[in-house]
Amino acid sequence: MKVLHYVDENNLAWARPWLQLIKYLEARGVQNHILCRPEGTLSNYVAEQHIGLTTYKPLVAALPQFSRGIPALIRKFQPELIHTRLSSAAMIGGYWGKQMGVPVISTIDKYPKRKYYLNSYKLVPCSSAVAAHMKSLGFIASAMELIYNPVNMEEYRRDVGQRKSFRQSHNINERDFIILGAGRFVDWKGFDTLIKACSMLQGSNEIDKNWQLWLVGDGPEMSLYEKCAADSEISARTTFWGFQGDIKQFLWAADLFVQPSREPEGFSLMLLEAMAAGLPAIATAIGGTLDIIDDNQSGWLFDPDDIPKLVTILKRLLMSESLEGYSHNAHRKAGNFSVEAVGEKTIRFYESVILEKHN
Repeated sequence: MKVLHYVDENNLAWARPWLQLIKYLEARGVQNHILCRPEGTLSNYVAEQHIGLTTYKPLVAALPQFSRGIPALIRKFQPELIHTRLSSAAMIGGYWGKQMGVPVISTIDKYPKRKYYLNSYKLVPCSSAVAAHMKSLGFIASAMELIYNPVNMEEYRRDVGQRKSFRQSHNINERDFIILGAGRFVDWKGFDTLIKACSMLQGSNEIDKNWQLWLVGDGPEMSLYEKCAADSEISARTTFWGFQGDIKQFLWAADLFVQPSREPEGFSLMLLEAMAAGLPAIATAIGGTLDIIDDNQSGWLFDPDDIPKLVTILKRLLMSESLEGYSHNAHRKAGNFSVEAVGEKTIRFYESVILEKHN
């Protein structure tokens, strides 16, 4: 089976888990070739993994008929199907796939406009929320296959030794309770909600644990979040770590992960990575999060900006003797999204599309 993977981009935040999936497909006999834009980090990552690679910059992304390098590559590689990610790749790849009789399937990670996917043979929403969005745009369910984004479970499995070492190096007692938030510091991520909720934990006679708030990330709201922590009088308990290329040591060192987004995530890899690391998680009950967390089982859900509800959950967990059971449930649920599980479903879908197209 020969598959051309097209991403009209040169930098991807989710490049590593995506390429881990590509390598799994390769191990299962799929011949992969990746097409992406030149320069940036993505082409370097692909080359490091020794995956077939061609770089190409469209003349005008909004006018796919001018991207004459695409049909030349299709003729050269002769794929049985084309798999696109991101909207411009779906528009360009869909146009040329239809022109040349090659079925195009398009993974959808967010909530795009309809026009980009009109020539896609099948759609692959990454979550139930994204699937519902595409149905609202007029796409039919029979033309979609829900396939989640993957996580490498072994990569994120908690390393107890690293946890102890990291905490000791930063003077964190093993009994100290670390609440972790991570992501891009933009308004819709809602980290101000988490800061305000944590401020309401101060002075509670019910809580006998020493807790700290760690925020990992960077972005335009950084100074506002720092001011929010100061105004909320929890600066002494709050550490802003900035952007980190490797989040694992923070996941292993923390005790709880909170994702307070006030707008729906398509499918949060950060949340999934936290759960794969065995972190109990709290998140807002919107978007792709609803596919990842089963409320009060593999985590806890609250409505966006519902600070009192978030405070109630935080207090309950801080007063708990042990979160080991919750940690186990989070890790087990994350296993549903392993590279192996997602890879096998992807292969079955590829086979069904090729068979359907040929009949």
